[in-house]
Amino acid sequence: MALVKAVIAGAVTALAVPYVMRGNTDQLGDWLRRGVVYFNAGDYVFAWSWPLFCIVTLFAWGLTAWADK
Repeated sequence: MALVKAVIAGAVTALAVPYVMRGNTDQLGDWLRRGVVYFNAGDYVFAWSWPLFCIVTLFAWGLTAWADK
């Protein structure tokens, strides 16, 4: 169950953070745009960040697995 929660948290983060930081031009914005994949859904363009997904999923999985013990 910990892995499912971690994947959901990672997926939400991978979609939400690039959307929120889309206009940011500083160093943090540049880092967050690395590894971003853009895809279309009708007239809207979604951004998916693979690095954020991996980092958040691993971190959340570790914390939820540790909390379950």
